[in-house]
Amino acid sequence: MAQLIDTMKGAGMRAMLGKCLAVTALAVCLVGAGATVAYADTVVTVKPKKGADAYKAIQKELDKARKKASSKNKYTIKVKKGSYRLSHHLSIYSNTTLDLSGVKLKATKRGGHMIKVGASSKDKKKGYAYKNITIKGGDLNNNGNKTTAVLVAHAKNVKLQGMKVHNSKDAHLMEVAGVNGLTVEKCKFYDQKQNKKAKVLTLEAIQLDILVNTHMKQYRSEVLPTKNVTIKSCSFNNVPRAVGSHTAFLNSYTTNVKILNNTFTNCKSSAIQTRGYMNCLIEGNTIKSTPRGIVIETISDTGTYLASTAVKEGKVKSKVSRKYKKPVANQNIVVRNNTISVKGVDPFFSRVENEGIRVAGCRLKKALKKTSQTDAIPKGSYYASGVTIEGNNVTTAAHGIRLDETRNSTVSNNTLSFNGNPKKAKTGFYGIQLLNNSTGNVIKGNTASRFCTHGIVVSAGSSAASIEGNSVNDAGGYGIAVLGSKASRIADNRVLNAGIIGIYIMNGGSAGAIEGNTVSAVSKGSAISVYNGSSADRIANNALANLSANGIMVHQKSRVGSITGNAITRVGKYGIYVDEGSQAKAVTGNTIVSAYRDIVIK
Repeated sequence: MAQLIDTMKGAGMRAMLGKCLAVTALAVCLVGAGATVAYADTVVTVKPKKGADAYKAIQKELDKARKKASSKNKYTIKVKKGSYRLSHHLSIYSNTTLDLSGVKLKATKRGGHMIKVGASSKDKKKGYAYKNITIKGGDLNNNGNKTTAVLVAHAKNVKLQGMKVHNSKDAHLMEVAGVNGLTVEKCKFYDQKQNKKAKVLTLEAIQLDILVNTHMKQYRSEVLPTKNVTIKSCSFNNVPRAVGSHTAFLNSYTTNVKILNNTFTNCKSSAIQTRGYMNCLIEGNTIKSTPRGIVIETISDTGTYLASTAVKEGKVKSKVSRKYKKPVANQNIVVRNNTISVKGVDPFFSRVENEGIRVAGCRLKKALKKTSQTDAIPKGSYYASGVTIEGNNVTTAAHGIRLDETRNSTVSNNTLSFNGNPKKAKTGFYGIQLLNNSTGNVIKGNTASRFCTHGIVVSAGSSAASIEGNSVNDAGGYGIAVLGSKASRIADNRVLNAGIIGIYIMNGGSAGAIEGNTVSAVSKGSAISVYNGSSADRIANNALANLSANGIMVHQKSRVGSITGNAITRVGKYGIYVDEGSQAKAVTGNTIVSAYRDIVIK
């Protein structure tokens, strides 16, 4: 090459070639007879003085990258290892990597945010404007500031890897809105304090928010859906709520969210709370000692906004309707193979009950009134639908799994155990409960043990398509109960050591088939009871044994189509009892051994 330069005529030609050789961002690769051009990142190293304010030095290079970086020539700003102060947030733009490996940044008390995607002042961008941004490593100490440490909005393809973010007060550690493609991997979020008397509760360590001024005033308002988010292999410790949302736009879902293999410790409220999500997978997480484990919500009576609010604020048009629309039938939310320990009381929400997993739709009997924290959302049933809860292991001092205003969902193969003190329980605690018009749901293959009140309960106008193949052990009250509700099939369940009644249809409830169940060792009442204006199509082929009172009891103006093929042994009173005013059309083929009286029909 030197010989080639020497043969060139003129210093200008030699200088031009020298400049070409000095450009490190361009590499020419010859493949066969043709040539293709490949580009490498431009890498810049920033070397602030030890302990100095690193803001100007780092931002200077980020601003250069803003002007020069492209999809073909991405910039990497690498900060020298060390500890520095940060007096102002760093603004990062498209096609840029900020490498903070081995770097500690501590915000000054004037610092506010620490890292922001987009312009330094109020950002005017629309849509997913900022693209291809990565932040690697770094220990971000927000120094107790009442501002979110990391802000990401109006962006696409953002990655955070191996970061530590901590020490915010009455603020999130990270806030995201209007993002298409976000990966947060192997990061640590911790020591976030929330004053429960604060005017606005900013609970989440990572909040998937919406673009309205009351929540993201640093950016232009817009109904810009957040989608394609993955939060995996991260840890959260000593935060109010770790991951999720307490805001939503009406009729606009947050989609394709994966929360995978994270560890949650010492969350004061809950570990995960979603609101208005669709196509969401929550899998393989470990949640330790939190009042509420995983909460899936549709909308709420606070924090729900109309598209018109964002349109007015941001002057960006939207086609999202402001009217009530029937929710999507299959919201495709999967909560699978998580390990959850529930303990303590939520200090921020006194009206909520604690549970391992909760799915909650929202029924508004009248339109909401507009406030600073919500819009005038129209009345209607904003139910959850198409939720799968499977393979979770829940240890709880409260409820296990509860479905509220939830349709066409499945609770299967979960292991639930109560480890609280029944004497200190202020309310009844259930292993699995359907309530408030939760219809068409399946409860299958679960194990519920030692719950101080009931094992499995269908209540408040709800229905179960089937309750099948479950094991309920040592329930303080009822093993399986249908209270003023419906169950199409209660089959092949095993109820052992129920405190009061094994399987109970009561207060106008109804069941199709109650068949193939095993009920043993009921302390006070019957193995199967149909009571107080309730009904069952048939009670067949059940094995009932070791009962203090009755095998099958139909009473208080209740009715059963048939009672057939049941094996009843060792009962304190009656094998089968149908009282006056109740009815069983056919009682045939039952085997009764060791009863005070076999069959009594009045």
